[in-house]
Amino acid sequence: MLTSHRIAHFCVCRRDVRSPLWWIAWVCKSFGAGFNVLYCRSQFAEDCKIDGAAYLSGQGYIFCGALSIGAGSLIHNRCTFGQKVAGGDTGRPTIGKDVWIGPDCVIAGALTVNDGATVLPGSVLTFSVPPRAVVKGNPAQIVRTNFDNSELRRSLTIVPDVATDNL
Repeated sequence: MLTSHRIAHFCVCRRDVRSPLWWIAWVCKSFGAGFNVLYCRSQFAEDCKIDGAAYLSGQGYIFCGALSIGAGSLIHNRCTFGQKVAGGDTGRPTIGKDVWIGPDCVIAGALTVNDGATVLPGSVLTFSVPPRAVVKGNPAQIVRTNFDNSELRRSLTIVPDVATDNL
């Protein structure tokens, strides 16, 4: 999924119709987009910039319209970023470095999930999250600040209460 996204991003950022390399990448992008939807059950905006290594769940159902995703971020399945919300906000979010996003999350609007933030499963986020903060709920609320999510990012296990214990 990431490979086809990186090819699509190359086509968008380095558009040169005279280059044979661009045409080869464009053909690969076309097949890759279909592969992502049919096999990976996910879809990414072609202009979404993914900085460095990021983990995207292999279970699929990730619909990403984010402007960028930072290195070291871990995004679980069934997440939606950058889609329209009921209030008409159509902006696209920016996901920082080392962010942990649990399954079943919706991140909508022109907001920033800052470096080291944690979005617990099932959260609906419509505001910017400060660095190293933990948010949860629908609508999301900040439940903890100055939280180190490195243990969560090292494991693929989903433990929704680990960040809110001992408040």
